[in-house]
Amino acid sequence: MSKPVVSVVKSGYLPGNASFLNGKFERRQDDLEQIKKAVKESVEMAVGSIDTIVKEGQTVLIKPNIAFLAPPESFAVVDPRMIEAVVWYFKTYSKAKAVWIGDNPSLGMHVGKARPALETAGMTAAAIAGGADRIIYFDEEPLVDVDIEGATFFRHAKVFKPFLDADVVINLPKMKVHLAGTVTLGLKNWNGIVPNVHPSGEQQGVHRVDLGQKMADMYRIRKADLTIVDALIGMEGQGPHAGTPVEMNLVIAGTDTVAVDAVTASIMGFEPMEVPAIRCAGTEKLGEIDLSRIEVVGEPIASVRRFFKRPNGDPIGMYKDITVFAQQTCPGCYVNVRGALDSFVNTGIDMEKFVEEHGAVMVIGGGVPDFEPEMARGKNLFVTGDCWKYFPSREKVEQAAKLAKSVTYYPGCAPVYIFSQLNKDLQSLAKEKELVR
Repeated sequence: MSKPVVSVVKSGYLPGNASFLNGKFERRQDDLEQIKKAVKESVEMAVGSIDTIVKEGQTVLIKPNIAFLAPPESFAVVDPRMIEAVVWYFKTYSKAKAVWIGDNPSLGMHVGKARPALETAGMTAAAIAGGADRIIYFDEEPLVDVDIEGATFFRHAKVFKPFLDADVVINLPKMKVHLAGTVTLGLKNWNGIVPNVHPSGEQQGVHRVDLGQKMADMYRIRKADLTIVDALIGMEGQGPHAGTPVEMNLVIAGTDTVAVDAVTASIMGFEPMEVPAIRCAGTEKLGEIDLSRIEVVGEPIASVRRFFKRPNGDPIGMYKDITVFAQQTCPGCYVNVRGALDSFVNTGIDMEKFVEEHGAVMVIGGGVPDFEPEMARGKNLFVTGDCWKYFPSREKVEQAAKLAKSVTYYPGCAPVYIFSQLNKDLQSLAKEKELVR
């Protein structure tokens, strides 16, 4: 059996990166020429002629990673230059009847639906510039009920119809780290093919310790025909929302998404087996995880590897006057509380004034056997998830709610939306007296 091929191609110098990394995205033709060249080289090193992937008269759907409502300068979404270059490549070199681009962002109910998200990310303009025949806002499209054969946890899904209708699907993820998934690459990019259902269904469902398994299950719905990773500017640290950009200037491609993710993770300084989605998919033989069984062409992994700062999902003890009790909770609440608090503090909040004006903040998730209700007196209490109700410490939480200055509940398992909503609720408190700089 032949090894899957993964190509790693370094682009030429990208002059636009300087202003981009300083907070201002600019479309420059000289950048585009270098990126188009790298995309073409990477794809053709991985598959030979594009005619092996796309037959004459077929429809091609490019599925980028839009993450959530965020501008290009967030580095949480696929680079608009990469969108334009990939669309251009398939329009120019394939015999496709039509080239589509479409996605559904995470947390659409809380941070924007597909249409504004694609526009804010610069993807709409980039897709048009590349010559896309159709821009598809998945959340405006019909859904198809799908039973996922062989799945472990996520056995049924409602899938956006264009994803199933397209003859060829191109997976276009972003190279970045992720609080809940270690990294988020091609496998996790499939979370955009199902709708947002709140507080904890479909896209937001199964975000506990089983998120990696969910991604492997979802990949069974339909494998990508080709995965192309936007590794021009990656993200390290507190991704996918509050990380730091890392200039890489790479394009990575292959037909085996698991192998592509394994190589990309290795370039980022992670062992493939430590990434839950890659591990689950590799163990289930949905693709190749063993680097020794993958043919890497172009740049050797060692020559382009950079050890990315790892995401830290622990919210306990991070911020003065924000006390988190999460003794018996799962990552579904744990890491999303951390993400929300990172976002809140990053707005420039003056915590001393906040506490002086509004009182301290306390967050409770899961069971809290060593918690004393009196500690919540006079504080703003936020209770996350559903499972706290099923622990012996339920009465402690209920007593704390009676003593707190204010109480906000976030139902769901896992309530991923707290990633956005807890931050918004804290900001609303702060802005009552303009405590956010």
